[in-house]
Amino acid sequence: MRRAVLISVLLLSVPAFGDGDGAKGKELFVTCAGCHSVTDDQRKMAPSLRTLFGKVTLRNGKHADDENVREIVLDGFNGMPSFRYSFRPAEIEDLMAYLNTLTGKPVTSEASQGEKYYRSFCLRCHNPDSRTAVGPDLRGRFQPDWLSKIDAGHAGSPPLREWLDGAARQSLADYLKTY
Repeated sequence: MRRAVLISVLLLSVPAFGDGDGAKGKELFVTCAGCHSVTDDQRKMAPSLRTLFGKVTLRNGKHADDENVREIVLDGFNGMPSFRYSFRPAEIEDLMAYLNTLTGKPVTSEASQGEKYYRSFCLRCHNPDSRTAVGPDLRGRFQPDWLSKIDAGHAGSPPLREWLDGAARQSLADYLKTY
């Protein structure tokens, strides 16, 4: 009897699946906002989450559902650290409630694939309109060795061969030739 009461108390103290407060979760998301965007599809250090639950699959190939997103948040994935010990269980529920509001459909635009890759991977450092850009303005300056820089990375940027397939890297290079 005593064991049953203890188990009941423990089960009641754990928030039920999906009982989080989205407003509190949005406040907690500040921790994530340094790497993830939610206002647009631009990639920061990590993928945009604007359409997180509007997608079919996640970057790890799993279905975009609560269980798999929670797993990535708790255990980390592909360079993202684990947040298992950074948030209390109730805070994880709040964060998940907020993430469930991110259901927007992907924006379709007239930009070429290469331009989209440039905006996602290069513009943070090579933005001629930004005072904080650390790299040079690339407009009209294409050099053939840029293909190897795209593949292998440069000046602290990651090697894009780990993020993009050959066709995607080529479309980025083709865009840079006309930029």
